[in-house]
Amino acid sequence: RPLGSRPDLPGIDRAGARAIVGRLLEAGGGWQTAADAAAILACYDIQTTPAVDVASKREAVTAAHDFGYPVAVKADDPRLVHKTESGAVRLRLGSAHEVREAYEAVAAAVDGDEGASVVVQPMLEAGTELVAGIAHDPLFGSLVMLGLGGTATDLLGDKQFRLLPLTDADADEMWRSLKSAKLLTGYRGSAPVDVAALSDLLVRLGRLAEDLPEIAELDLNPVMPVKYGVQAVDLKLRLAEVGDEPDPIARRLR
Repeated sequence: RPLGSRPDLPGIDRAGARAIVGRLLEAGGGWQTAADAAAILACYDIQTTPAVDVASKREAVTAAHDFGYPVAVKADDPRLVHKTESGAVRLRLGSAHEVREAYEAVAAAVDGDEGASVVVQPMLEAGTELVAGIAHDPLFGSLVMLGLGGTATDLLGDKQFRLLPLTDADADEMWRSLKSAKLLTGYRGSAPVDVAALSDLLVRLGRLAEDLPEIAELDLNPVMPVKYGVQAVDLKLRLAEVGDEPDPIARRLR
């Protein structure tokens, strides 16, 4: 069957992304803040939900007013794997009073310090949540992942992985191969996802993984449909130096 092709992707700043990754690796690598992860993704024109770092209840309320209610308040702590279980996220906040209470609770969940790393984001709602990302394996190299997201991602395990280089045909096949694929095209009245934008996200993740094998783990969960495309709401990124890589022509496109 046809392998597809590597599409031309506008809006990519490889040098900028390489500079950010190099700086972070010099600082020790490992898990990174959401702000640094978003900066790398922006170099590949991957949409992320805006977030404002706040260090007090006053700043949290100001950010919420600027975004407009409802908002989400959550910890930006790379040590946290599941924010919901640790009480480090509060959603659908509709007033300044709720934001103040949420800031106190989230800051306490991190380390109890008033200066804890906390962010405010506009609240997104979607019927279908997805997860996407990159996983680096020393034998196979980097893999691109797509699956059903949200809190059910580990429970249902509806995920697809593909080797690099990722083609347009690979990207389309990934979402079509999900058990939950019907949810993406509209199921019993549910709103369909912009699958063209979803495929574009996947090929951009593939190009990011090709250019920066130092990305050991990248988890975008959830990825939600928005008015124009899809948007990554929560980001987790781990950087690590890489050693011997797989043969780069193991899967050569002809």
